[in-house]
Amino acid sequence: MNGDDSEAEFLANNPFQGHAQFETSVIEMKLFRAIKDIDACKRAPQRICGDLAVWRHGNRAAFEELYPIFEANWTFGGGGLGELTPLGMSQMNDLGRMFRRIYVEEQQFLSQKYVAKEIYVASTNSNRTIISAMSLLYGLFPPGAWNLPGVDYPINPNWQPGFTFVPIHPDDHTTCVAGLPCSCARFNELQEKGAELPEVQTTMAKMLAMNSRIAVLYNITADPNALWTFPDAWKMQRVWFNETLYRELPFYSEQLYREVLTTFKPFKQMMGGTFENSSQIDKIDISHETMVIQSGSFLNELYNRAQEKANCIRAGKNCTGYLKPLKFYGYSSHDLVLYTLLVPLGLSDLVTSLDGWPDTAAALTIEMYSNPGGQFFVKLLYRDNSLEDFNDVTGRVCNGTVYCRLEDFEKVVRMVEPLPDFQTKGIARPNRT
Repeated sequence: MNGDDSEAEFLANNPFQGHAQFETSVIEMKLFRAIKDIDACKRAPQRICGDLAVWRHGNRAAFEELYPIFEANWTFGGGGLGELTPLGMSQMNDLGRMFRRIYVEEQQFLSQKYVAKEIYVASTNSNRTIISAMSLLYGLFPPGAWNLPGVDYPINPNWQPGFTFVPIHPDDHTTCVAGLPCSCARFNELQEKGAELPEVQTTMAKMLAMNSRIAVLYNITADPNALWTFPDAWKMQRVWFNETLYRELPFYSEQLYREVLTTFKPFKQMMGGTFENSSQIDKIDISHETMVIQSGSFLNELYNRAQEKANCIRAGKNCTGYLKPLKFYGYSSHDLVLYTLLVPLGLSDLVTSLDGWPDTAAALTIEMYSNPGGQFFVKLLYRDNSLEDFNDVTGRVCNGTVYCRLEDFEKVVRMVEPLPDFQTKGIARPNRT
């Protein structure tokens, strides 16, 4: 029964109806409800005012050679190991078109064409993430009549009509910036300490056993541990060379492939702080500290950007910096980076891939909303692979609410905020896929 039905039943069945005191109570009740409705309307988000997006790059070549597929076979994207493939470009272009449908066409938030002050896209400094960002932006701002010759692109018969470039800002590999998990002294200590956990020991034993099993099948006896990268090689090879795998590897099968990836899955998820059992050892919470190191910096950067935008809007005319016109801030990144963001948000179970990390072209967006009352909210949307649409996961992060108050989102991210301690400064980078 809704509120109106409940009130109607109360009025119809109350034996004191007609008495002056009762009529006064009814008026007071209706007045209270009217004030409450006005207040709710004032608090309700009215318009989108900003968007932060993090995505994993598209499909790529394998990182390592593994018989029967070698580097010479990977001719995509300029050729070479780890490069973005045409499928990956298409996946990212589709994601860009999805962003265009949502933010340009449906919400009319972003301009039809690229406006420099409205959008900023950062990327890790690797070919696959940079070209992924380019492919996405080609979908977000495609060639069209909205781009004017001589204004948005040159008047030149050799130039594709309507085509414009959108800049990508790569990070600096010499520093460990927010947005990239950092290998640091404390993280290395946590891994060493975590190795004492029964869950970690069991997982490692299963991985070593699988490595030895596959090494025998490949007739590798000198150094079975050299095969640590074979799950990644298979995962990428099967997209482009599946028939070759079945023809050249008598032992290869779909069942074995799935068994391999699920065997390595728990270890990969532990890298983001996901454990099935308690990770407490010697008064150290391995899971929590891992989240702080792996995602704390980036997650808090996302919140801080949202807070800065909110402060700018509140300041009105007094806000004159780059934040005022900025609407969309995107990060082109990797599966581990995206996964580590999901863990402290309580969303890691949404990952459905066999190996436990988000699939190609997966993405997380944090939309900002404001209302006339000067309040700010966020909505979190996630898609797990290139075939899915976005799903609203705000309620999962923020106690079932449709819109999460910015202050409540802050409480979530501050739980993994790293302390300004020199030991947590990055000194090296881990492998990322």
